[in-house]
Amino acid sequence: MKRLWTLAILMMILSGCGGSAAPSGGQCNKGLCVKIEVAEPIRWGEPIGVTVTVTAERDLSNLQVSLTSYPPVSIEDHQGRWIEEGVRSEVNLVANRPLVAVYKVRLPSEGTFELRAGAYAPNLPYVSDSVCIYLSGGKGEVYHSGTPIPVTPWPLPVYTVTPGPSPTPLPTFTLIPTLPLAPTHFRSPLATPTQLPYPFISPISTPTPVAYP
Repeated sequence: MKRLWTLAILMMILSGCGGSAAPSGGQCNKGLCVKIEVAEPIRWGEPIGVTVTVTAERDLSNLQVSLTSYPPVSIEDHQGRWIEEGVRSEVNLVANRPLVAVYKVRLPSEGTFELRAGAYAPNLPYVSDSVCIYLSGGKGEVYHSGTPIPVTPWPLPVYTVTPGPSPTPLPTFTLIPTLPLAPTHFRSPLATPTQLPYPFISPISTPTPVAYP
């Protein structure tokens, strides 16, 4: 059933590509027509009658007829089971003879729900027709495909921001200049002594020659 639901969502997205409205309502493409109708009035808690009508200009075998919804709703199939993933049946359609299928639908809550009936046959495009049900205050309104739903959006929430205390500024530090160090390769010259602290003695005395008589 999950596979059917995924296929139905894909078909709902692609259904806008091609097809045209039928004079009696519904959508048609290459001789295959689908129409969905919802019985009114709609009341909260009561099953809703949904009718799907399919016609074709020629005989069709293995025609897939489906009814899906978004968001999911409960749909009663032809065996009396209530299913939320959508229902599908395979039929053989006779040319120009309408096929009418009647379903019962239950909405899970108030809100907007789209019901889509679709038909697919080999070598033919997928054809679908849809309606929207807007349920509010215990009553529902039906809007056909292309009709805008007069729903007033909820107002956006307004948030009030209370400013907090101003942050305390950090203290400012003043840099103290430092004296430059004296370079180590400049040194003061040694003082030259003006006199030696001891008498100067010649290292070698020259002897005086002795005179011979």
